[in-house]
Amino acid sequence: MSRDTLNRLARRALVLAATVAVIGAAVVTVQVAAAWRAEAAPLDTAPAAMSAINTDMEAEVARTGDLSAQIDDVAGQLSTLKGAVLTANDAMTGGAESATTLKTQLATAKTKLDGLQSQLKGAQARLTALNKAAARQAALNAAAKRSAAARTTATAPAPARGGESGD
Repeated sequence: MSRDTLNRLARRALVLAATVAVIGAAVVTVQVAAAWRAEAAPLDTAPAAMSAINTDMEAEVARTGDLSAQIDDVAGQLSTLKGAVLTANDAMTGGAESATTLKTQLATAKTKLDGLQSQLKGAQARLTALNKAAARQAALNAAAKRSAAARTTATAPAPARGGESGD
């Protein structure tokens, strides 16, 4: 073997030995780090027992059943509320129609009332005029009566007085 070949073999052996040394150092480093970490963070509390997990699971299953029952109750209440809202909506629609009808009737009645009020004002004006005319007529009648009474008194003979008799 030649010297070149021996140099190559030596280099290869050296590279192989260095690679194995690096891999070994990595494995040792990981083991040391794991041991150090285990010492630094010990497990103070024990993991939960399987019976405790089963008990918790049964409690959650019971809670799920209770919540499902409550959801069913709420769904029933929502159904009832939906029916009530629909009924109220129908009533509001009917009420709106009734309100429209009543509004029309009110407008008609207001028109009639306005007509009656104007007729009443006219009747009041005529009554006031008639009362004034009646007052004037009464005054004229009283004056005429006084005048007639004065004339009859002036033209009427004086009543005879009876004389004294000796009887």
